[in-house]
Amino acid sequence: MARSLAFTCALTLAGCLGSTPTNFYALRSASGDAAGPPLAAHPELGLAVGPVELPRYLDRPELVTQDASDRLIVADAHRWGGSLRTDILRVVADDLGRLLGTARVAVYPAEPRFRADYRVLIDVRELQGTPSERVTLLVRWTVASMRDGGAVAVEETRIEQPVASASYDDLVAAQSAAFGTLSSRIAEKIAALPASL
Repeated sequence: MARSLAFTCALTLAGCLGSTPTNFYALRSASGDAAGPPLAAHPELGLAVGPVELPRYLDRPELVTQDASDRLIVADAHRWGGSLRTDILRVVADDLGRLLGTARVAVYPAEPRFRADYRVLIDVRELQGTPSERVTLLVRWTVASMRDGGAVAVEETRIEQPVASASYDDLVAAQSAAFGTLSSRIAEKIAALPASL
């Protein structure tokens, strides 16, 4: 019995020592076009960001990439530190606040505790990434009046961002840059709208 127990412990230890470590990632704000100078200074502007919709294949803890045959690859050892959904909300909210010169930004599901002018709704239709090649981001987004909920802008943005290498670090950096460029496009639209509707 002692010999059997020792053998079981040895197998367990070997499995632990031989397992691949898990790497965790987060999107970074102020990337891509959002890394540029602020577009405006509107400290009185209030924004609510979210919710965000994701395709089911992306709504998971693991990073998902594609191969040359367009097959999806789920990277078990490469995961989001939180979730992709909350990362997108955080990055877009941070970028919009900086680009538009306002700290009055509430992130879904929190409701603003200040007078808010607009809500930004994000529908991610596609987020494809191939290491050493490119990230493709397709988003339909809406800017709605907080007064009556009516849409004041509805647009679709497609962004392609090169990936510097085969590493997951560079893949996530390219995804961050793509969402930064999206934030910049949304900020440009909001900057051109009246301060309040």
